[in-house]
Amino acid sequence: MAVVQEKTGARIWVYCPDRLLNLLAETPKNGKYILAKNLTKHITYNSIQKKVRAIRDLINARTEHTIHGWRYNAVVQLAEAGCSDSEIQSVTGHATLEMVQKYRAQASQKKLSKSAQIRRANRTETERE
Repeated sequence: MAVVQEKTGARIWVYCPDRLLNLLAETPKNGKYILAKNLTKHITYNSIQKKVRAIRDLINARTEHTIHGWRYNAVVQLAEAGCSDSEIQSVTGHATLEMVQKYRAQASQKKLSKSAQIRRANRTETERE
């Protein structure tokens, strides 16, 4: 599917997994966009952000579930799935690999911590001396 980054205006192509395709097939559409303001205009980032903020206020989750966090979560999930930085960048549309690396640090740290602790636990008595 074609996605335009609102911040940069860059147009990127993102593979649409079957689960999302099925959801989109069931979602009613009126006009050109999935999330539409009207028949010809899409909903802006700010409009969606206001709606999410209203829901966060309603459920008393003021500091959680930010829209920016969705992109961050995508990076972490892709990194935990073993994706390369370039693969992650192709999905998230980050302009630089440095930004991807910044966001993937949490996933890498988690994976490296597990690996290190497993190695530590599996050392033989001779290796410990």
